[in-house]
Amino acid sequence: MNNPLALLISDYQASVASAVDLLQRSGIPRPPTNTDWVGTDIPQRGELEGGVRYFKHGYGCAVHLPTGTVDFDFGARGEIDGFDAWRLAGFAGDRLSAYGFADEAALTECFKAEVAAGSLAYSGYILYYVADDT
Repeated sequence: MNNPLALLISDYQASVASAVDLLQRSGIPRPPTNTDWVGTDIPQRGELEGGVRYFKHGYGCAVHLPTGTVDFDFGARGEIDGFDAWRLAGFAGDRLSAYGFADEAALTECFKAEVAAGSLAYSGYILYYVADDT
């Protein structure tokens, strides 16, 4: 896989894991499925431990971590390692060039190339996952 894209995905996934951990520490359980998340009875907007703000939406959540905002969706089985080009671009924000991409269009082209190469697997609904090497 393209190294800059792999690094961006890894950083994004680490931030999502931190956000989900913070949700759990703040009393919001990790859902077993994305549809369970939809039914989670919490305010759409709120504050987590340490004053960190969140916004619950559809199958996911945007969490405004001190290191930057990360927006993610839970997967069909509650997975937290899914992503798409839009979420990666939003996560990188003005650091996109630090990841080696001139702009969002360059990231999107690289993303599409990795999907075509089989490095990224489509979930069937919005999210992609790093394909297993096995």
